Amino acid sequence: MNLYKYFFAVTESQNVSRAGEKLRVSQPSVSYNLHALQRELGKQLFVIERHGIVPTPQARALYRRLKPVYVAFLRIVNEFMQGQK
Repeated sequence: MNLYKYFFAVTESQNVSRAGEKLRVSQPSVSYNLHALQRELGKQLFVIERHGIVPTPQARALYRRLKPVYVAFLRIVNEFMQGQK
């Protein structure tokens, strides 16, 4: 799940540097993890354009389907760490 936090941050900001700022990591770290996710999935997820990094149609579909699952996952982990249920 760790690679997906980079995916969500870049998809939402459409900028690798801003995603790094949001995640409090360096831009090269974001780029490295995006490439790792793309290798893992065997799909190109982003296209670099003049005004930023743009998700491919496959990336947009993945984002729409996976974001609710990821949010639920983070909520469950947070509850667990706080000693709830």
